[in-house]
Amino acid sequence: MTPDTYRKAVNITAVVASAAFAGGGMLILVSYGIRWLGTDPLVWRAGFWAEFLNFAITIIPVNLVTFVGLFLSVRLDWHDRPVRRIWMWAVWLYVANTLFTLGYFIPQNILLIWDSYTAAEAATVRATWLGLHVIRVVIALAVPVYALLAIIKKAERSTT
Repeated sequence: MTPDTYRKAVNITAVVASAAFAGGGMLILVSYGIRWLGTDPLVWRAGFWAEFLNFAITIIPVNLVTFVGLFLSVRLDWHDRPVRRIWMWAVWLYVANTLFTLGYFIPQNILLIWDSYTAAEAATVRATWLGLHVIRVVIALAVPVYALLAIIKKAERSTT
């Protein structure tokens, strides 16, 4: 594999995987979120585990592939400071989203799976969870945007 082919493969992996992850977040927000808000809290709480598990099986591997794509892309452009700076924005947004997920969403998901909330508490948790998920989706959408900006910047610097 030529260096140029490798670079393209790594960069495409970063963009496509991060966009897929953001799209998955949007799917949760739009499809599950709208349905969840209209579902009785006890019914929603009882069905949460099955929906969470189905989605986690898909989204976790995409998230890990995003990490690999970003890491390898940054490594390729580490010596090019302006391009590296843009890649690092993508990386830090990815890290922020991961910390947000690990610090709030995973603990909440576990509590929901364990059926730790009353119906009234579950309704409040559901609304907060979905409201904060909007922020998470916005952050996730910014990652492929910054990855594309880094690729464009690298292309511009290579032609000049």
